[in-house]
Order: sequence, then C-alpha cells, then structure tokens
Amino acid sequence: MIIRAGTGWQYALADLSLILFLVTASALSVSSKAGKAALPPPPPPLPVAAALESEPVAVWSAGDGAPPLAEWLRQVGSDPRLEVRVVVRYRDNEREAAVAQAIQLAAAGGARAAQARVLIEPGIRAGASVSLYYATESTQR
Repeated sequence: MIIRAGTGWQYALADLSLILFLVTASALSVSSKAGKAALPPPPPPLPVAAALESEPVAVWSAGDGAPPLAEWLRQVGSDPRLEVRVVVRYRDNEREAAVAQAIQLAAAGGARAAQARVLIEPGIRAGASVSLYYATESTQR
C-alpha cells in the first residue's frame, strides 16, 4: 500500500469550498426571489423607444432623380407593418423652417405618411429624409 503525504488536507479544503459555494448560492437564490416579489413589474417599453431602436428598411431624400415622396411610398412602403419616419435636421436658429419642412414632407407623402413619426433635431448639416422602419411593437392599422 502506497501512502501519499499531503493529500488529505487538499480534499478537505475542496469539500469545504464546495459547501461554502452551495450555501452562498442557496442564500442568494432565496434573497433574490424575496426581493423580486416585493418589486412591481417594470412597465413595458414606450413605443417611441422601440421604434427608434429599429434599423431602416428604405430611405428617401430629395435630390436629382428622386421620385416624388408619395410615389416612392406607394412603391416601397406597401407593407402595413412599416412605419414612416420623417427626420429633419437644422442648423443654428432654423428650427421653425425645419418644422415647416417636416409638415410639408408629411403632407407630400399622402395617406401613407399621415401617421408618420416626425423628428426635428439640431445637426451639423441641415437636411431631411424619410425612412421606413418595421415597428417593433404590435400595431393594427
């Protein structure tokens, strides 16, 4: 029989470490369950935040050779799950002009752009674009 010196304390230390881990995990599990029961459930995310997180499917901007906005929306935006977003960026003190431009773009988009989400924000360069996004919240139109 071969006896190894120094192996007994290593097993005892491993056993004690495992017992300490299990007791700690059990205590944390019980305390987290008790803490969750006391808190109300979080509110659902706002539709605005959900829609702003999605990626665009198509983007339109005015320019040479660009089709009229209403025609482009008829061609590209026929899916009712797509949401229209009008984004107008302005520089300096041109905010009122940007608001007027956003209203004009939403009107030029026809019935498809009647429920458009309009964003007017300051930027380095002034400009406007219309984007189509899949809305992540369930909507019925």
